[in-house]
Amino acid sequence: MTELSLRLLTAEDEQWLYELERDPEVMRFTDRGPQTLAQIQAQMPSLLAGYDDPEGLKLWVVEHPILGSIGTAAFYRGESTHYEVGYKLARRYWGQGLGSASMAALMLWVAEHHPDAPLVAEAFEQNVASARILEKFGFKCTRRHFNEARQLWDLTFERPPIAVLPLTL
Repeated sequence: MTELSLRLLTAEDEQWLYELERDPEVMRFTDRGPQTLAQIQAQMPSLLAGYDDPEGLKLWVVEHPILGSIGTAAFYRGESTHYEVGYKLARRYWGQGLGSASMAALMLWVAEHHPDAPLVAEAFEQNVASARILEKFGFKCTRRHFNEARQLWDLTFERPPIAVLPLTL
């Protein structure tokens, strides 16, 4: 598996993030549709401030050693006592094992910074590849529900803290 790294999102990433999130195929399996440049610009201040807030959204740029910036990874307090994790890749990097590598980089960060945090992730039922990746990292599907806003079946996956169920990569 290719080893990827996470780096902080910066103000200079605004155009790159827009290019990633304006793609309808990339955003098809997220909780929101394609983003406009104005939407990205409006989100940037809170995204950049999230690193300083213990409960704030942490959004990193996923970096490949040769390809450069290939996607994003996120960690944030969910609606319950769990922390939510997720990632997305630019479409040109799909099907190359980089989703698993992105999740590995994110889970290593969690292991270092929040080993006692129970985790949750969401994947639309049609997104079979993401469901497989979550299961590979110790997540179990605990709920299936219809997402009215997106008109798709949504799966909730949960994982015990890494301190309880260690990572095996």
